[in-house]
Amino acid sequence: MKASFYKKLQDDFVMIRFMQYQDSFDQGKYDSTVLSIREARKKINMHSAPAEKNILLYCIDTLFEILNEGDKQKIFDFADAIHNIPEIYMQKRNLYSFRKELKAFQKKYGKHYFAFINGVKPHFTKKAPENKWEYFSAASDEDFKRLHPVGYKWLCGIGITALMLPQIFYLIYVIAINPAPNEWTLMLGYVGTFIVGIGLFNIVAAWIHQYLGHLLTAVCLLGGTALTLFSMYLLYT
Repeated sequence: MKASFYKKLQDDFVMIRFMQYQDSFDQGKYDSTVLSIREARKKINMHSAPAEKNILLYCIDTLFEILNEGDKQKIFDFADAIHNIPEIYMQKRNLYSFRKELKAFQKKYGKHYFAFINGVKPHFTKKAPENKWEYFSAASDEDFKRLHPVGYKWLCGIGITALMLPQIFYLIYVIAINPAPNEWTLMLGYVGTFIVGIGLFNIVAAWIHQYLGHLLTAVCLLGGTALTLFSMYLLYT
């Protein structure tokens, strides 16, 4: 679905939150906002991918449950926690960047809320997100690391292994298994396997919700493999 769909859902969440500030509000506006969210739910249920569906439907369904409870402060706090979550699907933020908001609500109202934040599941996107440059900052992993300290260490190890393994296999082959002449084309193959490693590392990064898109993965895996094979062709013919 288009970014405008998620922006409208975000605006509706914001409107629900805003209305809790007021002693009285326009009932017509409230009803139209609720109807808009219900319509969005139908579209999400019909057209969204499972991971997206699970998160957004949880937010909408739980919002309706809390609206029925009638506790204005709780409604405000929940709407405040979720109103920017559509930005995940506008490619502006990742799930774990909401750690503080969601954990604050859990602390106040119970750990049974937002159970999905405690899971580790990959998030793949066709394109690199708008906030992609933030992923190159050391601080970009902090939210995930605090939620999943052990899982973070495992993923770091797997990511480094994925990055280095193609190079290791290449060097073992051209040095030990089938020694190649010491030519500049050796380095060409090494560069190719490093590019393949970047593609594999990008796949692992999806589990931290820092995936940089299918295009980067495809270019690295296919381009790096082609460069490596070309290098080996030059080496052994």
